[in-house]
Amino acid sequence: MPHRRTARLARWQIWLLTISGSLLWLSGAAWLLLHYFGQAKGEFGPEANPLEPWMMRAHGFVLIPALLGIGGMFVAHIPKGWTHQLQRVAGIALCTLLALLIASGYMLYYVGDDIVRTWTSIVHWLLGLVLPVIFIWHYLNGLRARRRRSRSPAG
Repeated sequence: MPHRRTARLARWQIWLLTISGSLLWLSGAAWLLLHYFGQAKGEFGPEANPLEPWMMRAHGFVLIPALLGIGGMFVAHIPKGWTHQLQRVAGIALCTLLALLIASGYMLYYVGDDIVRTWTSIVHWLLGLVLPVIFIWHYLNGLRARRRRSRSPAG
């Protein structure tokens, strides 16, 4: 039986991306909740929740392994997966979303203009909230494609 090219990630890559991606999403969502619903009433008006900066630190810290995992996908997963036409749209959507999140996160850290920063922040957290939906779409498409290939006579 000839060796089939597979686009599956190694188990350690799956764990790295699952854990870091989940922690990124949770820390970002926690920051959103704290920022918009967790303000304390201060002597001079609403004050930021003291946990907000810690959520941003956690978010930035967990970004490091996530970027390593995303980079690893460009070595094997994406080139091998490109041959699976049914996965292309979902894969391109996922890669585009990740690229926009990385770019907008960079802008949030380095852009000083308040108006640009405000809009970038909104775009970043909206994309971040949508990311699990796009990921699940890509993942389920992959499972369906794998099932189809295993049922085909050549599989």
